Amino acid sequence: MKTSHFSLQRSLLSLALMAAFAVPWAHAATLTVDPTAADAASAGDAKCSLREAVLSVNAAANTGDCVANVTEAYGSNDTVTLPAGTYRLTLGGLDEKEVTPATTPPTLTNLPDAGIGDLDLRKSVKMVGAGSGTTRIAWDPAETDPTKTDRIFHIFTTDTTTNVNVAIQGLTLASGKTFEVNLGIGPVPATGPLPTNYYLRRAGGGLALGGAAAIVLVDPNLSGADNANAGGLGGSTGGESGATAYTLVLTDVLVDANSAQGDGGGIYNAAPITATNVVVRNNTSTVNGGGLYNEGNASIINSSLSGNTAEGGGGSFLTGSNTVRFSGTTLNGNRAVGGGAISGRSGVTINMVNSTISGNLGEDVGAGLYTNSPASLRFVTIANNISGAESASAGSGINVYPSGSVVVSLKNVLLSGNKRGWEFATYPNPADDPTLPLANCGYTGSTMTITSLGNNLSSDATCATLVQGTDMNGLDPKIGDLADNTGPTLTHALLADSPALGAGAADTTVTVDQRGVTRDTVPDIGAYEVLAPVVPTGTGGGGGCSINPNAQFDGGLLGLLVAAAGGLLLRRRRNGASR
Repeated sequence: MKTSHFSLQRSLLSLALMAAFAVPWAHAATLTVDPTAADAASAGDAKCSLREAVLSVNAAANTGDCVANVTEAYGSNDTVTLPAGTYRLTLGGLDEKEVTPATTPPTLTNLPDAGIGDLDLRKSVKMVGAGSGTTRIAWDPAETDPTKTDRIFHIFTTDTTTNVNVAIQGLTLASGKTFEVNLGIGPVPATGPLPTNYYLRRAGGGLALGGAAAIVLVDPNLSGADNANAGGLGGSTGGESGATAYTLVLTDVLVDANSAQGDGGGIYNAAPITATNVVVRNNTSTVNGGGLYNEGNASIINSSLSGNTAEGGGGSFLTGSNTVRFSGTTLNGNRAVGGGAISGRSGVTINMVNSTISGNLGEDVGAGLYTNSPASLRFVTIANNISGAESASAGSGINVYPSGSVVVSLKNVLLSGNKRGWEFATYPNPADDPTLPLANCGYTGSTMTITSLGNNLSSDATCATLVQGTDMNGLDPKIGDLADNTGPTLTHALLADSPALGAGAADTTVTVDQRGVTRDTVPDIGAYEVLAPVVPTGTGGGGGCSINPNAQFDGGLLGLLVAAAGGLLLRRRRNGASR
């Protein structure tokens, strides 16, 4: 995971987070676990395992080989400390089950039990590792037996009188898996000759918050989202019952190579979540939300969602009546049928600032952003996303649907090289087909409801509603490849002759770019701001000199840049990193 080399504010934020985690919570116990301990509820090896620590927190008492460092007593805000190392989970088991005897339709019992399978967090707790690069919790990645693998964490309780607040910091969650369970033949369908089946589906391959399980009726005579009632977790018991309220805070967490035969290959979330410096990569869902399935208010900050795959929303699937904010975040290399990077459903409000959507694939439409919910995009770069849709009205960078119900507003947004018409069966790599037409913007239906608030730049003419005098259509934005340009996430740099330079409009709430670099008084369009040398103005003897504030750095100006370094540092300290 990359860290910013230039943002003083991020350094101060990290210190503040460390200080916050160093302060003992009231009525708290602290358990330190041993990565060499056996994964058992009570191993008798005199080593506190991660599973024993979770059971101790849930029971508010020492369990197995764990002895807590108790500030006062076990309470509802305990801490589990995980030193550097790999914590192997090996003890399988399923605590979400069909009731017996079976009913029609079947019903579900969901009784969290940290003694088997996933680690069920039933009380407020902080799980604190030594860093996502050094502390790892994982199942065997080669395990395919559904009785011998599970998620990593499941945040859920059946106690309706308590709140559960969980913070996870400095950890990698890897190789978790959930498998669906065939519960038998369902009712005779009127849709075709193939029999229906009931399945128990469990969401969240790496991490789940909420009930995260349900029984669905799958009808193979139907296709796509219609083949299961109410989608991935519809139709039954299970739901999101339990605690009166949940919250989840993730900081410096890597969610890597998990999978779910249900929603949320990496993360399934049904409550307010804040994710900062989080990487969600290479996760797979057979339904929706390859990286993240979200149905709670969410803030995704300085994070990356990459290489995730699902039927809907490869990077993230957003649903419910919630507001989701992306800030300083990159979504790249994700793939889905619809919404390669993001699929937004009605009821959700999407706010995106200082973020990049790049190189995602959609086998149908909306490889970048695919939404029938309102969205506001400011200082965003959307580039090189490719969709399979052939309709001339289809969009690959942004696609809105159904017509008339969505308003997506753009300000200081750069759209470049988004294309449609990819025949994924013929060209597994879309770069092998260079004849694809451009499709930065588009819609499903009869009307495109993408609106301009000014100062947007599109490489083609498909964003026909960008008609403000400060908008530019049909111009090559001249950007670099997606790369590490310093900062916590990958970005597209603006080249020296980009028309985006100095063509944006100032926003008092956005004073830095995606990397934390201070925005100029007249900023650049998109997520990336060119760092211009600051030259002091002379005070006598003929006055000072001036420099184009949007010019690219010239090696010949090195001496001037060094002379101005002190002033630049002070300027950064005075400017907050508001996003």
